[in-house]
Amino acid sequence: MKWTLYAILYLIGVLTLGLLLMGAEHMTSAALDLVFLVIAVVLFRFALKDVSAALDITTEEKERAELRMFQALLVIAFLMAVGVLGYGFLKALFPFLP
Repeated sequence: MKWTLYAILYLIGVLTLGLLLMGAEHMTSAALDLVFLVIAVVLFRFALKDVSAALDITTEEKERAELRMFQALLVIAFLMAVGVLGYGFLKALFPFLP
């Protein structure tokens, strides 16, 4: 569960930073977006393995429901972060995008 919480907090921070970087210099912004995206993918994989392992171990239905909720939050936060970082990366490389 430790990795899940770290990943969710990181992804929320990346969302904020990604939105702030959209106004930065183009190449610097694109490079930082790419680095943050790679780190987000790695943390997402660790967190997903962590939640899957915890789901395999637990037997109580209440704990399984909580773990599935964490899994859903993790996926939602990851998709939002990837969307913001991907758009920021493309906007930095192609400034004519809206």
